Amino acid sequence: MRLWRGRLGLGLNYAASEAENYRAGIQAIPRGQTEAALALGMSRWQTLQHVVLPQAVRVVIPPVTNDFIAMFKDSSIVSVITMVELTKVYGMLAASTYDYIGLGLMTAGIYFALSYPSSIFANWLGRKLRYDHR
Repeated sequence: MRLWRGRLGLGLNYAASEAENYRAGIQAIPRGQTEAALALGMSRWQTLQHVVLPQAVRVVIPPVTNDFIAMFKDSSIVSVITMVELTKVYGMLAASTYDYIGLGLMTAGIYFALSYPSSIFANWLGRKLRYDHR
């Protein structure tokens, strides 16, 4: 039950943050884009689907990726609720072996190895969706 509470807490927190990212991304698209699409006879749904959202996705990729990586790291908070996790294991091992620096560097390396591919993917996706790419 405690694990579900931790997941629910992280989920609600990041859901609100992601909703704000997408709202800001949609609002970042100039109003003239929507007006031009409507003037061409597109419905509101077509305007959103074919004009606004493709441009908004380009805008929201960096903050969404940052939030994903932050959520991965913030999942260590759930360990306080009793889920044994990487940071928790580090604390237990470091306390028993008194090797805080070595184990701390190893833990940081594991976090880096797990989150760096996400960063590379986000960079690749951002380059692929750039405005001047086409």
